[in-house]
Amino acid sequence: MERSPGFLNEALERKSWDEQQAERAERLREIVAHAYAHAPAVRRKLQEAGLTPGDIRGIEDLARIPVTPKARMVELQRANPPFGGFLAVPLGEVRRIFRSPGPIYDPQGADEGWGWEEALAAAGFRKGDVCINTFGYQLTPAGMMFDDALANLGCPVVPTGVGDRETQVEIMRSLGVKGFVGMASFLLQIGRRAVEQGLDPRGDISLKVAFVTAEPLPDSLRSEIESLFGLTVRQGFGTADCGCLAYECCHKGGMHLVQRAVVEIVDPTTGQPVAPGETGEIVVTLFNRAYPLIRFGTGDLSALDFGDCACGRRAPKLRGWLGRADQLTKVKGMFIHPGQLQTAFRDFPEVARFRAVVTRQDSRDVLTIMAEGGSAAGSELKGRIETRVREVLRIGGSVAWAQVGSLPTDGKLIEDARKWD
Repeated sequence: MERSPGFLNEALERKSWDEQQAERAERLREIVAHAYAHAPAVRRKLQEAGLTPGDIRGIEDLARIPVTPKARMVELQRANPPFGGFLAVPLGEVRRIFRSPGPIYDPQGADEGWGWEEALAAAGFRKGDVCINTFGYQLTPAGMMFDDALANLGCPVVPTGVGDRETQVEIMRSLGVKGFVGMASFLLQIGRRAVEQGLDPRGDISLKVAFVTAEPLPDSLRSEIESLFGLTVRQGFGTADCGCLAYECCHKGGMHLVQRAVVEIVDPTTGQPVAPGETGEIVVTLFNRAYPLIRFGTGDLSALDFGDCACGRRAPKLRGWLGRADQLTKVKGMFIHPGQLQTAFRDFPEVARFRAVVTRQDSRDVLTIMAEGGSAAGSELKGRIETRVREVLRIGGSVAWAQVGSLPTDGKLIEDARKWD
C-alpha cells in the first residue's frame, strides 16, 4: 500500500503560501467579527487595545492585538467560570468539555474537530488500517482528538490508552494493528517489551505507521523505533486548546503548518512577530466558532522555515519544539507548572523549600522532587508527598524523591534539565 506523500486535500495543500494566507485573512475577518459579537472576553480584549473588528483586515493586523498567555487563561476562567468569557456559542452547541492541567476547560463545538486528519494522512494512515490510540480518553482531549480523526479517515480504532505494555503487544498481534498513535517513548517501551517476550517486532507485529506527539522526538529515538519495528514514524505539533497546528510530511525536516489556524512566531516579551527563521513563542489564532482563541500564547518556542519542500506542500515548516517561554514544562506529555507544585505542598508545612527537576533517562522523562526540610518524618513523609504530587500533576509513572540540605533561593520551582540528542 502506498503511504506517501499522503495528501488529504492535495489541491489545498499544494496552494502557494500567498494563496493560503489570503484564505486565512478572509477567515480571520470572519472569526474576529464572530468572536467580538459573541465572546465577551474577546470583545473586551479588542476594546482595551482600542480596536474594532473592522481594524483587523489581514494577518499583519493581528500584531495589534495583545497575546493571551496560556497561564493567563487559568486566571480568566477562575474569575469568570467556566470558560473565561471565550465561549462564543450557546452551551447546547458544545459537544464536549475537556479539562487540562491548570485547570483550563476546553469546549469543543458540536461540528468542530481538531484537525489531525491531515497530519495522519501525511504520516501514511490509510482507510482500513486498524490503529491503537494510546492517548488518554479521560478529561484531557488527546484521546478523543485522535479517535475522531482516525474514524474520519476510515481507520478502526482500538482505544487502549496507556495500558500495560503486554496488553498493547497482545492487541497488536491479535488484531493485526497497522497504526500507532501516542508518545514515541511509550512505543519504544512496547517494542522492548515484545523483545523481552521473545518476539521480533518486525516479523511478529504488523505495525506500518506511527504518529507521535506530546514530547520532543530526537533523531536517536526515532531511529531506534523505526529500526525496532521496521516502520515509519512521523510527528506533529498541537495543543489541547488548539488541536493540530503542524505536522511532518514524508521528507521530514520540520512540520508543515495547517490551514485551520494562523500560527505566528513572536517575541515572548513584546508579542511582535519575529523575522523568518528566528526563535520565538508560538502564538495561535484559531478559526473555531465555539471557542475562538485570538492570539493565544502557547508558551512553546519554535521557528518557521520557509522554502520549497519536495512533497509539494507549500506551507512553511515549524522547526519543532525548542523549549518553553515560561516555567510551564511538558513532562510525559502533560504540562506542569509552578502553581501545581505549590498546591501539592500546601499540606506539608514541614518542607521549607521544594523544586521539581525533569531529566531524561533511557528515552523516558523522569520527574524528581527535591525537598529541603522535613527530615524527621522520613519515609512516611516521602510516601505522602509522592502520592500528593501524582494526584495534582496527573502524570503517569513514578515520581522520584531526593531530600537535600538546601535549595537555591532563586524562586525557580521547575528545572528542565533534559538533554535532547
